[in-house]
Amino acid sequence: MAREFRSPNKDVVQKIWKEFGLNEQRVKESVEALKKWLAMEPHLPEESGSLHEVRLERWLIRCKNSMERTKQSIDLYYTLKSLSPEMMSDWNTQSKWFKTISKLAYYKAMPQLTSEYDRVVCFGILSKDPTDLVIEDWYRMALMTIEVRMCEDYTTRDIFIFDLANLTQAHVDKFSFPSMKKVEVCTMVILYFNLLFIAMPVILIQGHFPTIDDMYRKHSVHVHGTDLTELHKQVPKESLPTEMGGCGGSIIDNWNPWLKKLETYQDWFLQHENVKSDEKKRLGGKAISRDLFGFEDSFREPDVD
Repeated sequence: MAREFRSPNKDVVQKIWKEFGLNEQRVKESVEALKKWLAMEPHLPEESGSLHEVRLERWLIRCKNSMERTKQSIDLYYTLKSLSPEMMSDWNTQSKWFKTISKLAYYKAMPQLTSEYDRVVCFGILSKDPTDLVIEDWYRMALMTIEVRMCEDYTTRDIFIFDLANLTQAHVDKFSFPSMKKVEVCTMVILYFNLLFIAMPVILIQGHFPTIDDMYRKHSVHVHGTDLTELHKQVPKESLPTEMGGCGGSIIDNWNPWLKKLETYQDWFLQHENVKSDEKKRLGGKAISRDLFGFEDSFREPDVD
């Protein structure tokens, strides 16, 4: 039986603070410093309220208590909301695209933290029929999940598990290079301002698609076949779904409650739609879309004071 996703308790939060050299006072000071910095950046939007402070705190943790990294990540986040509306807007749980993609794919943070306070995040394909699958919509739904976690979750790091059981060549054919480039850039800002496959341990649960081995056999990426013995040495069963030999309930039993949680954020998603950068006001010039999504290694980090 799947457990409901709940925010970590105060004891866990304090242990995570300690991991990054923080305490309650230092967290408050850092959040205030970020708020002052945001107020001095003319191109960044004005936000306020307790939820804004909660997100800044999580942002600091996500960036491992690096103020400079946090500022860079926040800046790029608001910039991407302006430059990549196809994935950073229309976050509407009642829309046709959301209802379609949520039946074809999933992106779910498992409820049980590991003993090291890591969060296992499973994502994969639910249907072998790729006809209606839109890769950008899958990732847009994932970003919505990450936004909710920025409001509620607390963790030292994420362990990503890519479930390939239903993946076919027809699915892979839908992964165009431009769409994957945008996925890569958006991933950097929401997570750790680093490439997903370098910054995080990624575990691929291989079904019947062996060529995935060559695609992802790189640093911090572990590929498992149908024998999950080694996976269970890396990730406790309590933090894994039933389909992966775990005790955390089935994927669907975990996914359906999470969809309901996303629905509770519907108003916030819509209100937050236009909270983005105004590139005309950026000191030093506008961020150029080609710099972020160019195809000849043209990505460069925005200049941040």
